[in-house]
Amino acid sequence: MSCGVCGAKSSESHFGGLSCRACAAFFRRYVNSKKPQIECTCSQKFDSSGPCRYCRMLKCVEVGMAKCKVQATRQKNKEYVFLPCAITNISLLSCNIIPRSCSKLTCTVKNWPDLDKKRRDLYGGSMYNLNFTQFSNRVRQDTTIFWDLAESIFSEIGLLNSDDKDALLCNFFPRWMLMEAAIEYCKNYEHHWKMIETDGLDNMLLVFYGSSMPKEKRLDDDKIIQIFRPYWTRFYIEIAEPIHQEKCDKVEFMALFLLILFDDAYLNISEEAAKLCRNLQKVILRELKGYQMDNNCSEMRFMDVISKLSLFERGEKRLQEEIVICDVIDISLDEDFKTIMHIKKL
Repeated sequence: MSCGVCGAKSSESHFGGLSCRACAAFFRRYVNSKKPQIECTCSQKFDSSGPCRYCRMLKCVEVGMAKCKVQATRQKNKEYVFLPCAITNISLLSCNIIPRSCSKLTCTVKNWPDLDKKRRDLYGGSMYNLNFTQFSNRVRQDTTIFWDLAESIFSEIGLLNSDDKDALLCNFFPRWMLMEAAIEYCKNYEHHWKMIETDGLDNMLLVFYGSSMPKEKRLDDDKIIQIFRPYWTRFYIEIAEPIHQEKCDKVEFMALFLLILFDDAYLNISEEAAKLCRNLQKVILRELKGYQMDNNCSEMRFMDVISKLSLFERGEKRLQEEIVICDVIDISLDEDFKTIMHIKKL
């Protein structure tokens, strides 16, 4: 495979991306340089010359090279700082040690409590106390919170234009809704099964959907349950229960979250954005594999976890169908939310 930076015939993995040794050495020198920030000087060079240092650095970042992968200048008696590895609000297993090489997943885990606090403030404590209308009114702000977290970890996405950013968030959020509900099911497994086996689920549906309809157009309780209970039953059986059986831990959940956010499979993003997403996916998958190997997981564990992405893809189609029904029966939903749910992706 050729170098993604200069086009040389030979390449190998360096600092999170594929490049030749010369470009890897350039990237290391650039990162460790104490010189002031440089600017593009291509306009001052001959056409036959290669790219300037600035443009060459941008190409290094595009192929997946990360500054955090470059070893810092060695110092005597260097003090090592170990990142905390606990995130209790979404962990399903006891706390494991996160390998230091998993810098992106580690950073996501570390920053998740701050994101969770912002979302609790946005939703007034818990989104599960809201009806569908109230929930939809907050979704646009919610996507901004997720993007801010992602940009703090992967600074490269800050280079994307607004259209690509909006498209990625629209592609992401429906599947995140399903994933988050599945995590909630895993955390409170007995509570949800008690709801299913009693009238708890029916009462929840009447509040969530019934109170989102105009009083003069509200359907009878039996009709609301008849329409929406099958969707929730299928969600519990086909998505939430398989996720629960997999027993994913916090790091694996973070990997799934990032893979959903940086999905390059849709046609509503530019080729530049798709290329960047593919490079970020390689980083995430490599870190997930390394984390599982470090924790002595079976070889099949990696594929078992990644395969759960297909559950959210199938569930998204039924979720879109549910939103169409909500329009028909006059459930009031925010226009931005409906745009996110109905945006043309393929």
